[in-house]
Amino acid sequence: MPATALARLARRLPVVVVAGDAGLRGVDVVAADNWSGAHALVTHLVVDHRRRRLYHVDGPESAPDAKTRRLAMQAVIDGQPDAKLVGAHSGRFSVRSGEAAADRMLAEFGGVAGQLPDAIVCANDQMAIGVLRTLTARGIRVPDDIALVGFDDIYPATLCDPPLTTVRQPIRGIGERACEQLIERIATPTLRPTVELLPTELVIRSSCGCPPGTVARHLVPTVPMTRER
Repeated sequence: MPATALARLARRLPVVVVAGDAGLRGVDVVAADNWSGAHALVTHLVVDHRRRRLYHVDGPESAPDAKTRRLAMQAVIDGQPDAKLVGAHSGRFSVRSGEAAADRMLAEFGGVAGQLPDAIVCANDQMAIGVLRTLTARGIRVPDDIALVGFDDIYPATLCDPPLTTVRQPIRGIGERACEQLIERIATPTLRPTVELLPTELVIRSSCGCPPGTVARHLVPTVPMTRER
Protein backbone atom coordinates (compact mmCIF):
# COMPACT_ATOMS: atom_id res chain seq x y z
CA MET A 1 0.00 0.00 0.00
CA PRO A 2 1.49 3.40 -0.94
CA ALA A 3 2.58 5.66 1.93
CA THR A 4 0.16 8.37 0.81
CA ALA A 5 -2.78 5.95 1.05
CA LEU A 6 -1.68 4.85 4.52
CA ALA A 7 -1.44 8.46 5.65
CA ARG A 8 -4.98 9.18 4.40
CA LEU A 9 -6.30 6.07 6.12
CA ALA A 10 -4.57 6.97 9.39
CA ARG A 11 -6.41 10.31 9.45
CA ARG A 12 -9.70 8.38 9.58
CA LEU A 13 -8.85 5.22 11.54
CA PRO A 14 -6.28 3.94 14.04
CA VAL A 15 -3.55 2.27 11.95
CA VAL A 16 -0.53 0.14 12.86
CA VAL A 17 1.69 -1.16 10.05
CA VAL A 18 3.34 -4.56 10.56
CA ALA A 19 6.80 -4.96 9.00
CA GLY A 20 6.46 -1.59 7.32
CA ASP A 21 8.98 1.01 6.26
CA ALA A 22 10.50 2.69 9.32
CA GLY A 23 10.40 5.96 7.35
CA LEU A 24 6.60 6.02 7.12
CA ARG A 25 5.04 9.16 8.56
CA GLY A 26 1.79 9.52 10.45
CA VAL A 27 1.33 5.84 11.36
CA ASP A 28 2.67 3.43 13.96
CA VAL A 29 5.12 0.81 12.64
CA VAL A 30 6.17 -2.43 14.32
CA ALA A 31 8.93 -4.40 12.59
CA ALA A 32 11.98 -6.57 13.14
CA ASP A 33 15.40 -4.97 13.38
CA ASN A 34 16.30 -6.13 9.88
CA TRP A 35 19.40 -3.95 9.66
CA SER A 36 21.17 -5.41 12.69
CA GLY A 37 20.24 -8.97 11.79
CA ALA A 38 21.38 -8.73 8.17
CA HIS A 39 24.54 -6.86 9.16
CA ALA A 40 25.50 -9.61 11.65
CA LEU A 41 24.72 -12.32 9.10
CA VAL A 42 26.85 -10.89 6.30
CA THR A 43 29.62 -9.97 8.73
CA HIS A 44 29.71 -13.63 9.75
CA LEU A 45 30.19 -14.67 6.12
CA VAL A 46 32.78 -12.04 5.26
CA VAL A 47 34.80 -11.90 8.49
CA ASP A 48 34.52 -15.39 9.98
CA HIS A 49 34.41 -17.41 6.76
CA ARG A 50 36.41 -15.05 4.54
CA ARG A 51 33.74 -15.19 1.84
CA ARG A 52 34.60 -12.35 -0.51
CA ARG A 53 32.50 -12.78 -3.66
CA LEU A 54 28.84 -12.52 -2.68
CA TYR A 55 25.74 -13.10 -4.79
CA HIS A 56 22.48 -11.58 -3.56
CA VAL A 57 19.02 -13.06 -4.05
CA ASP A 58 16.96 -9.99 -3.24
CA GLY A 59 13.29 -9.62 -2.39
CA PRO A 60 10.78 -7.43 -4.24
CA GLU A 61 11.92 -3.83 -4.68
CA SER A 62 8.74 -2.63 -2.96
CA ALA A 63 9.35 -4.70 0.21
CA PRO A 64 10.73 -2.58 3.10
CA ASP A 65 12.31 -5.65 4.77
CA ALA A 66 14.22 -6.56 1.62
CA LYS A 67 15.45 -2.99 1.17
CA THR A 68 16.80 -2.74 4.72
CA ARG A 69 18.52 -6.13 4.51
CA ARG A 70 20.08 -5.13 1.17
CA LEU A 71 21.44 -1.88 2.59
CA ALA A 72 22.90 -3.68 5.62
CA MET A 73 24.65 -6.19 3.38
CA GLN A 74 26.10 -3.40 1.26
CA ALA A 75 27.34 -1.61 4.40
CA VAL A 76 29.34 -4.72 5.38
CA ILE A 77 30.78 -5.05 1.88
CA ASP A 78 31.73 -1.37 1.80
CA GLY A 79 33.62 -1.82 5.07
CA GLN A 80 35.70 -4.74 3.72
CA PRO A 81 37.99 -3.58 0.88
CA ASP A 82 38.41 -7.04 -0.67
CA ALA A 83 34.73 -8.03 -0.48
CA LYS A 84 32.36 -7.36 -3.36
CA LEU A 85 28.93 -8.13 -4.73
CA VAL A 86 29.43 -10.09 -7.94
CA GLY A 87 25.78 -10.43 -8.93
CA ALA A 88 22.16 -10.12 -7.85
CA HIS A 89 18.70 -11.32 -8.76
CA SER A 90 15.36 -9.97 -7.52
CA GLY A 91 12.97 -12.66 -6.32
CA ARG A 92 9.49 -12.71 -4.83
CA PHE A 93 10.21 -14.27 -1.41
CA SER A 94 9.08 -17.68 -2.76
CA VAL A 95 10.82 -21.04 -3.14
CA ARG A 96 10.23 -20.98 -6.89
CA SER A 97 11.85 -17.55 -7.27
CA GLY A 98 14.86 -18.88 -5.35
CA GLU A 99 15.12 -21.75 -7.81
CA ALA A 100 14.97 -19.27 -10.70
CA ALA A 101 17.66 -17.11 -9.09
CA ALA A 102 19.97 -20.11 -8.73
CA ASP A 103 19.42 -21.09 -12.36
CA ARG A 104 20.30 -17.57 -13.44
CA MET A 105 23.41 -17.46 -11.26
CA LEU A 106 24.65 -20.80 -12.57
CA ALA A 107 24.11 -19.60 -16.14
CA GLU A 108 26.06 -16.40 -15.41
CA PHE A 109 29.02 -18.24 -13.88
CA GLY A 110 29.03 -21.33 -16.07
CA GLY A 111 27.83 -23.70 -13.36
CA VAL A 112 31.40 -24.66 -12.45
CA ALA A 113 32.14 -24.85 -8.71
CA GLY A 114 35.50 -23.10 -8.91
CA GLN A 115 34.04 -20.14 -10.79
CA LEU A 116 30.99 -19.57 -8.59
CA PRO A 117 30.61 -16.79 -6.00
CA ASP A 118 31.81 -17.63 -2.49
CA ALA A 119 28.39 -17.21 -0.91
CA ILE A 120 24.75 -16.56 -1.72
CA VAL A 121 22.86 -14.18 0.57
CA CYS A 122 19.09 -14.64 0.29
CA ALA A 123 16.60 -12.07 1.53
CA ASN A 124 14.48 -14.79 3.11
CA ASP A 125 14.54 -18.50 3.92
CA GLN A 126 12.01 -19.58 1.30
CA MET A 127 14.22 -18.30 -1.51
CA ALA A 128 17.27 -19.85 0.17
CA ILE A 129 15.48 -23.22 0.17
CA GLY A 130 14.77 -22.81 -3.54
CA VAL A 131 18.42 -21.95 -4.19
CA LEU A 132 19.53 -25.00 -2.21
CA ARG A 133 17.23 -27.29 -4.20
CA THR A 134 18.65 -26.11 -7.50
CA LEU A 135 22.28 -26.24 -6.37
CA THR A 136 21.83 -29.75 -5.01
CA ALA A 137 20.19 -30.92 -8.23
CA ARG A 138 23.12 -29.52 -10.22
CA GLY A 139 25.76 -31.17 -8.05
CA ILE A 140 26.92 -27.94 -6.35
CA ARG A 141 27.77 -28.66 -2.71
CA VAL A 142 26.67 -26.34 0.11
CA PRO A 143 28.74 -25.13 1.91
CA ASP A 144 31.81 -26.79 0.36
CA ASP A 145 31.45 -25.15 -3.06
CA ILE A 146 29.36 -22.16 -2.01
CA ALA A 147 27.94 -20.90 1.30
CA LEU A 148 24.23 -20.09 1.59
CA VAL A 149 22.26 -18.04 4.13
CA GLY A 150 18.67 -16.88 4.51
CA PHE A 151 16.55 -14.71 6.79
CA ASP A 152 13.45 -15.29 9.02
CA ASP A 153 14.26 -18.72 10.57
CA ILE A 154 11.12 -20.47 9.38
CA TYR A 155 10.74 -24.05 10.57
CA PRO A 156 11.68 -25.72 7.22
CA ALA A 157 15.08 -24.01 7.45
CA THR A 158 15.98 -26.55 10.15
CA LEU A 159 15.02 -29.49 7.91
CA CYS A 160 17.25 -28.64 4.94
CA ASP A 161 20.42 -30.56 4.18
CA PRO A 162 22.44 -28.72 5.28
CA PRO A 163 20.30 -26.72 7.74
CA LEU A 164 20.21 -23.01 6.94
CA THR A 165 22.17 -20.34 8.74
CA THR A 166 19.71 -17.49 9.02
CA VAL A 167 18.37 -14.62 11.14
CA ARG A 168 15.45 -15.22 13.47
CA GLN A 169 12.90 -12.47 13.65
CA PRO A 170 10.24 -12.47 16.40
CA ILE A 171 7.23 -12.96 14.13
CA ARG A 172 4.79 -13.73 16.96
CA GLY A 173 6.16 -10.85 19.03
CA ILE A 174 5.72 -8.41 16.15
CA GLY A 175 2.06 -9.39 15.83
CA GLU A 176 1.48 -9.13 19.58
CA ARG A 177 3.17 -5.74 19.85
CA ALA A 178 1.28 -4.40 16.84
CA CYS A 179 -2.01 -5.42 18.48
CA GLU A 180 -0.98 -3.72 21.73
CA GLN A 181 -0.06 -0.54 19.87
CA LEU A 182 -3.40 -0.54 18.08
CA ILE A 183 -5.28 -0.89 21.37
CA GLU A 184 -3.21 1.97 22.84
CA ARG A 185 -3.97 4.18 19.83
CA ILE A 186 -7.71 3.43 20.00
CA ALA A 187 -7.68 4.41 23.68
CA THR A 188 -5.53 7.54 23.12
CA PRO A 189 -5.84 8.79 19.52
CA THR A 190 -3.52 11.75 20.20
CA LEU A 191 -0.44 9.60 20.82
CA ARG A 192 2.49 10.51 18.57
CA PRO A 193 3.22 7.81 15.96
CA THR A 194 6.11 5.53 16.86
CA VAL A 195 8.44 3.09 15.13
CA GLU A 196 9.22 0.01 17.21
CA LEU A 197 11.94 -2.39 16.06
CA LEU A 198 12.08 -5.75 17.82
CA PRO A 199 15.43 -7.53 18.16
CA THR A 200 16.57 -10.25 15.78
CA GLU A 201 18.96 -13.15 16.39
CA LEU A 202 21.72 -14.63 14.23
CA VAL A 203 21.18 -18.40 14.04
CA ILE A 204 24.27 -20.37 13.03
CA ARG A 205 23.77 -23.71 11.30
CA SER A 206 25.79 -25.61 8.69
CA SER A 207 24.94 -23.93 5.36
CA CYS A 208 27.47 -21.13 5.97
CA GLY A 209 30.31 -23.59 6.62
CA CYS A 210 30.16 -23.74 10.42
CA PRO A 211 30.23 -27.11 12.19
CA PRO A 212 27.10 -27.99 14.20
CA GLY A 213 26.93 -26.26 17.57
CA THR A 214 28.89 -23.15 16.55
CA VAL A 215 27.98 -20.05 18.56
CA ALA A 216 27.60 -16.74 16.76
CA ARG A 217 30.49 -14.32 17.37
CA HIS A 218 28.74 -11.30 15.89
CA LEU A 219 25.84 -10.70 18.21
CA VAL A 220 22.70 -8.81 17.29
CA PRO A 221 21.48 -6.05 19.66
CA THR A 222 18.89 -7.52 22.02
CA VAL A 223 17.26 -4.31 23.26
CA PRO A 224 14.04 -3.28 21.47
CA MET A 225 14.24 0.17 19.91
CA THR A 226 11.33 2.61 19.92
CA ARG A 227 11.28 6.17 18.69
CA GLU A 228 8.59 8.81 18.37
CA ARG A 229 8.14 10.94 15.27
